[in-house]
Amino acid sequence: MQLIQKQFPFLLAALFLLTVGCKKKEEDPQQAAQTSLSTFIPTSVDFTSVTLKGSISTVGEGGITDHGFVWGETASPDLNSAGKHSLGAKTEAGAFEHPVTGLTAGKTYHVRAYATDAQGTVYGEDKTFSTTNSPTITEFTPTEAGQGDTITIKGTNFNATTAETSIKFGTTAATTILSVSETTIKVVVPSGVTEGANKITATIKGLDAASTTDFTYLEGLWTQKKDFGGVARTSAVSFTIGTKGYIGLGKSGSASSTALDDLWEYDAATDTWTQKANYSGGKRSFSTSFIINGIAFVGLGADENANWKKDFWQYNPTTNQWSKIDDFAGSATFGLAFSVGGKGFVIKGGANEFWEIDTGVWNQKNDAPTTRPSIVFVVNDVAYLISAFDKKVWKYNAVADNWTSLKDFSANLFSFNVGVLNNKAYLASRSDDGYVFWEYTPTTDTWVKKQGLASRVSTPSYSEAFAVGDKIYIREGGTTRASVWEFDPTK
Repeated sequence: MQLIQKQFPFLLAALFLLTVGCKKKEEDPQQAAQTSLSTFIPTSVDFTSVTLKGSISTVGEGGITDHGFVWGETASPDLNSAGKHSLGAKTEAGAFEHPVTGLTAGKTYHVRAYATDAQGTVYGEDKTFSTTNSPTITEFTPTEAGQGDTITIKGTNFNATTAETSIKFGTTAATTILSVSETTIKVVVPSGVTEGANKITATIKGLDAASTTDFTYLEGLWTQKKDFGGVARTSAVSFTIGTKGYIGLGKSGSASSTALDDLWEYDAATDTWTQKANYSGGKRSFSTSFIINGIAFVGLGADENANWKKDFWQYNPTTNQWSKIDDFAGSATFGLAFSVGGKGFVIKGGANEFWEIDTGVWNQKNDAPTTRPSIVFVVNDVAYLISAFDKKVWKYNAVADNWTSLKDFSANLFSFNVGVLNNKAYLASRSDDGYVFWEYTPTTDTWVKKQGLASRVSTPSYSEAFAVGDKIYIREGGTTRASVWEFDPTK
């Protein structure tokens, strides 16, 4: 009993210490309570941008003094990482996010949400995301075209809206983008592109993709005008007198019996067609014509009975009358005709027989350089002859009565002379060249491709043409269509 009494004070002290120690142990978790949070998988990942997301589950004792995101190309980024965005203090739990821009396309990044409270900084899970690879252009079609044409661009990573996409041809921006998908862009070629070779650049959400091959811009603007006033035809004549264009004769079908004798005048200023006096030589196809001093001379060709003729008639637009002149001195035939130095010239079709008419008298000249003449045109009172058969080109010196060989025509020539403007000639090429036009500059003996009517008409059929002012007018369609188009080679 005495032993117990003696030890009792020590027992009370031990019990007190045990009780106090248990209370301190219970209080520690509350004092150490810290913020907890999560990193979510980023969304809206693009070439150089992403939306980072996270959420705070619990707010630590004393509140959150700062929170946000850290990111970089290495795992477990922290506050010392190059990528960091602070969203400041936060008083309650909940989700938060932040859009990031300025990233590098085609890179893999690590991101963690973070929060700082009185106990320190804690991080959410390490999440990864990869920005989209940069856009690329692999090809485009067609490779050459003019304003108003639609170009289809193929490539990768075009995933954007039309508003997020821009296209340049050289330095000229397109104004009309028709559609954009992940692999295809359809765009309309704008006006003002530099003639010749240009790179195409697609800018997708701020990232550029340039073509590795050149796009060739073809100058020339086509505008549809009022339909031809007469019936559709082939094998007709066409010419210009002053400010008016003319189309006449020809045949409305494949048979000679469909030959025609009407003549139509076009006024470009009013876009109107007016029928004029019928050809006095009767119905005729495959005729030829030339102009001297505002008077049209028309002759040769076949009548409605398939008989070749050798008569010639002249048309005066002021009086709207036809009058006969001396018959062609060669045999009845078809041919090519032109005028130089106030004289008329005719190359007999299918031969190199060459004739001149001066003051109503026919004189035979030295033979033409080919038996297969196809096109003849006159620039600055000098005649140029082309054979579509072998692409040979010559020019004629009327004073010396001789022909000089020039540079060959490079394309597959269509036997059609479009017209002459501003000391340059314009010719059409065949369908395997896309029905384009070619501009010939005699002073440099060079050919430049222009935009063809195929850009506006499916499989066009060039029929008759004439030049008025600084434009060319062409009726296309053969015996099936009567549409008329204006061509401006400078746009």
